[in-house]
Amino acid sequence: MKRLKKWLFMLMTALTVVTFAAGCSSDKEEDTGTETEENMEEESNTEESNTEE
Repeated sequence: MKRLKKWLFMLMTALTVVTFAAGCSSDKEEDTGTETEENMEEESNTEESNTEE
């Protein structure tokens, strides 16, 4: 039983380390395609000012 607990603990620790490393590995800012209401208003204001010129 002690052996099983030891292996389960090691497995859980390894999974935690891998998950942590995967979550922190990318420093790039990715465009997720989601736009907030504020961003949409800014874009529409920019488009309106471009058409007025």
